[in-house]
Amino acid sequence: MPQKASAKPKINLALKRELQDFQVKQLKRNFSDLYTSQEYGQLCEFFAQDIYAPRDFEERNRSFEQISSYFRNALGERLFHGLIRLLDLYEMSDAMDDLMVVTLEKMGVRKNITQEQYDEAYYRCNNYDERIEQLDLIVECFHFTHNLCQYRFIGMILKTARMTSHLFSSSKDSIVDMLERGYQALRPVKNIKPFTDTIYERELKRLNRIYDFYSQRVALS
Repeated sequence: MPQKASAKPKINLALKRELQDFQVKQLKRNFSDLYTSQEYGQLCEFFAQDIYAPRDFEERNRSFEQISSYFRNALGERLFHGLIRLLDLYEMSDAMDDLMVVTLEKMGVRKNITQEQYDEAYYRCNNYDERIEQLDLIVECFHFTHNLCQYRFIGMILKTARMTSHLFSSSKDSIVDMLERGYQALRPVKNIKPFTDTIYERELKRLNRIYDFYSQRVALS
C-alpha cells in the first residue's frame, strides 16, 4: 500500500507573528538609511510589511484565485505571469517562516525571541540555497512591480479589481490591497536599482555572516 503523506506540522501562530514582527524590526535597523530617505522610505515600509513579512499568504492566494481571470484579461500573459511570481515569493517566504517557527520550538523557544536564538534557528534551517533564491526573487518581483506601476492604466485596473475582490472578502490582506499599497509606494520611485542592490547586498552579507559563524562553531565543537 502507498504510504500516506506526512501531515504538515501545526504552526504556532503566536510565535510566527512574533517572528515576523522580529524580522520587520531587524529590517528597519539594517536599512535605517533607506527608511529615512525621501525616495525610498515609503517603499521600504512596503517591503517590510507586505513583502518581507506577509501576514496572511492563504488569504492573498485565495483572493488572487477569485479574480485571476480578470487580471489575466486586463494585463495580458506577460504581466500576469509577473503576478504569479509575486505569489511564488509570498509562498516561499511563508514556508520559510513556518520552518523558522518549527526550528525555534525545537530549540525550546516559545516567545521573546532573541537575536542569538534567531540567528541560530536561521542557520539550523539549513536552507542557504533557498535563501539565495528568495533574494533573487525579491529583486525580480520589485523590478517587475516597479515596471508595472509605470503603466498609466494600472491605477484603473486596480480600482476595478478592488471593487471586484471586495465582493468576495473585506480582508485588508487581499492581493489587490497589497498591490494598491505597492502601487502607491513604487510609482514615485524613478530608479529602483539602487534600492534592490542595497537590499540584495546587505541581506546576502547577513546570510553569509550567520552561516560562517555557526559553521565555524560546529567545526570547533
